Amino acid sequence: MTAPRPWAYSAFPVTVSARRMLSPRFLRLTLAGGSLEHFAPWGVDQRIKLVLPLPGGGLADFGLLDEPTPHPSHWYTRWKGLPEGERNVLRTYTPAAVRPDAREIDVDVFLHSPEGPASSWARAARVGDELVVTGPDARNGWTGYGIHWTPPDTGPVLLVGDETALPAVRNIIGSLPPDASGVAIVEIGDPADDGALGGAGLPSGVELRIVRRGETASAVRAHASADLGAAWLAGESSVVTSCRRLIRETGLPRERLSFLGYWREGGPLVD
Repeated sequence: MTAPRPWAYSAFPVTVSARRMLSPRFLRLTLAGGSLEHFAPWGVDQRIKLVLPLPGGGLADFGLLDEPTPHPSHWYTRWKGLPEGERNVLRTYTPAAVRPDAREIDVDVFLHSPEGPASSWARAARVGDELVVTGPDARNGWTGYGIHWTPPDTGPVLLVGDETALPAVRNIIGSLPPDASGVAIVEIGDPADDGALGGAGLPSGVELRIVRRGETASAVRAHASADLGAAWLAGESSVVTSCRRLIRETGLPRERLSFLGYWREGGPLVD
């Protein structure tokens, strides 16, 4: 019997095996590697980290690829101790798809403007480029680490996100039962990127509302209610904070509300 991993995630060396533009500012990267047979396909809003290669390529020596993958209290401390210019950039994403049998995952990258390190790397990435992904390891069984979405026992759902939350929104929608009800509010700044939503497979009782910059809060106000079974918010940090406040004002119990700032206007969130 395989010994449990020392924590919920493992590090997976991967290679870019395909790239495809989904829309003018959405890039899908397919990442492949033999160790991905152990990558847990939990779906919904599961968080993973891309460990981007150094400018000259490769991974700094901070213990991430030790076997088994050490606890973050070990490798992250070593990473933080490196000079900023000598440590790999870490960025958090949600997989668009996980195919353990094929040893592949898809990651959809929204190409911000102005570009940050992840957008810049993704735009330049080519088939054969190497990086590392940290994510849930199926050998540890179900832990739920990194998942914020909690499906309701009853009542409508309210999903709110911007472009950076599209993979999670699609995954959550795909997990909803056919009789689900509610609304998914997605902020997309450029109509040319609307197609990146793809075939979301909405249950007939769930409405999809695409809004533009500055319209998210008013859309949330129109649909927020204490009767919601669950509300889930993700995207730009200040927008998430404003929408969370609107929903809490309805009296919705805290345990029915999940929220996470994925990025911050003007600069990255702290890793």
